[in-house]
Amino acid sequence: MDKEQEQVLRERTNPVFHTAKATVMNICLSGDADARLLAERLGIGVDSVMGENEQAVMFATANRAVIETRYRVMNDLIRDQGKGTVVDLPCGYTPRAMNERFRDVHYIGCDLPAVIDEVGPAMEALLRERGIGKKEFHAVDATNYRSLRRALDGVQGELCVATEGLIMYLSDSELGELCAGIRSVLKEFGGCWLSYDPESSSLTMATMKTLVGEDALKTMLAGWKALSDKSDLPMRATGLNVMNVSALDYENGVAKLTEYLHSVGLKAERVPIGPYLPELQSVAGLSGETRAALVRAISPLCVWKMTVDETYQETRTTCEGERFGAELRGGGGVLRATLRGRLDSITAPELLNAYENAAAAERPERVVVDVSDLEYISSAGLRVLLIIFKQVGTGKLTVTGQNETVREIFDQTGFSDLLGGPSDEKA
Repeated sequence: MDKEQEQVLRERTNPVFHTAKATVMNICLSGDADARLLAERLGIGVDSVMGENEQAVMFATANRAVIETRYRVMNDLIRDQGKGTVVDLPCGYTPRAMNERFRDVHYIGCDLPAVIDEVGPAMEALLRERGIGKKEFHAVDATNYRSLRRALDGVQGELCVATEGLIMYLSDSELGELCAGIRSVLKEFGGCWLSYDPESSSLTMATMKTLVGEDALKTMLAGWKALSDKSDLPMRATGLNVMNVSALDYENGVAKLTEYLHSVGLKAERVPIGPYLPELQSVAGLSGETRAALVRAISPLCVWKMTVDETYQETRTTCEGERFGAELRGGGGVLRATLRGRLDSITAPELLNAYENAAAAERPERVVVDVSDLEYISSAGLRVLLIIFKQVGTGKLTVTGQNETVREIFDQTGFSDLLGGPSDEKA
């Protein structure tokens, strides 16, 4: 399999990474020179056309203001922690490594292989041209502790782990793996985990209400549906997880998230963004009254700072398996696949490639997948099963041997409903 084929498989199993490219475009249009350099190097066109009517223009302005606020506030907060190493998880297509705040900081950018293969070389070239060192880029599955820990080989001193635009894409089971992995590295190295993600929907709602008006909720729900459609997974698998503090039930959401973090061994501190708010270039063309109203609306919102709760007693172990294997055999119109190990964003392309090669040769009428020896399955793995489901048709994909871990993930994401429940059929 050549590089181009490999990249296509990665994109099909992880399509949401495309949304990250919109981030660099919005940061560009907010006047960030580093973002523009990165976009040009990657060949990403920067579209300044925001819409054909007033509401569409204001919606685009509000979206840009959300991204600019999140990016610039997080830059200042990360730098203020004064930790030895910044772990940007995911680094995506943002130009953070070039930002002057991090010029002398050991920066480790982590993201899916599909992203790192593209953005890593471009960023490294730009950094060399500027004479900026101490920057690394690694392919990491955020739910895979070993891949995260490998990216930290050779690191000394405390960490500041930053997640921005990640949590919304994870199911509750994936969040459990993410929290366990981050807690493990923080326990080993010390430091903290900063995330804007828990209150990202509240930031978006407050910004939309201020700039767009009462139609903001309708617009957001339409955008949420588009996100779910793009993810190609059941709605329960994206955006509606336990770490999302709903703008519609804010206080209760804060309390529930605090309790959840305590249950996974993390202490939480909420840092108000008000003192860190910059003069937003995205809204520079609006009236002073509107800009002031926006500041009032979003200033009370917070970035979550999480540290290890040393009193926590371990009651679970992180799924650290990384190796994946699949045996596919056909006959009698049935393609049978036996899976073992860990099926996540790193290994899902392997399964998709193996299945499509076998399906092309066998042209099966039915597919039976045995997951008895599967240790873990992420949304990328679920997406491969969904691709198979769509190709063979309703009722022609059977998943057998669901262990407790796999069944729980299927139930949480709505996949059990899609498949019609667990099956006892033998592979």
